[in-house]
Amino acid sequence: DEYLEELSLSNNLINIIPIEISKLQNLKLLNLNFNNIKKIPIEIENLVNLEKLILCYNKIDEIPIEICNLKNLKQLNLHGNQLEKIPIEIKNLSNIEIINLGRNKIETI
Repeated sequence: DEYLEELSLSNNLINIIPIEISKLQNLKLLNLNFNNIKKIPIEIENLVNLEKLILCYNKIDEIPIEICNLKNLKQLNLHGNQLEKIPIEIKNLSNIEIINLGRNKIETI
């Protein structure tokens, strides 16, 4: 639905974020906590109105640089994943208020 603003599918068995999600141009909140997601598609950058991206407790091992193009993003929560590094481009998130990367495998900031 092109008017959808919030999508929450926590505690499911989702393995893949389909690239078609990028068609939800009005989406402000995407919550996919507690799934089996391994990768964030680069098409996520097309969610230009996204304010909160919540992907806690999945199996994500990389933050795609394209996330850093989400100029309206206020909250990025990737707590409890498999991340080892943070892309330097994360500094481009000009409206970010909260970044939660706890319980990952990050060794350097």
